Amino acid sequence: RKPQTKAAMASRSAVGALASSVVRRAMMNNSSSASLTQARRFAAGGHGPGQTYAGLTLHEPPFIYKALGQLAGATMWFWVFYRFYHDGDAFINGHDSHWMHDLIEEEKKKLKA
Repeated sequence: RKPQTKAAMASRSAVGALASSVVRRAMMNNSSSASLTQARRFAAGGHGPGQTYAGLTLHEPPFIYKALGQLAGATMWFWVFYRFYHDGDAFINGHDSHWMHDLIEEEKKKLKA
């Protein structure tokens, strides 16, 4: 295990103290269900029942994450097809040899003259 810096240890203890104070406050005030829900949400709970597989509970992601995932996937495929449209010949046939560019330019000059 790597030795931790003083700043890392201090931040870790501050987060632990905050989490324990929220949970302690919620347990002391059992009459208030709002604080208990707040403590559960702080500890990554309160998202509904979810599905449990081999002891791991998976929750349904919020709509915004689903939408952002769809947007990222659509952007990726748009970019792949766009590049294939513009560079598909090089992808299928390979790049031209370096001397072919000179020959093509010479032929263009001959056609213009």
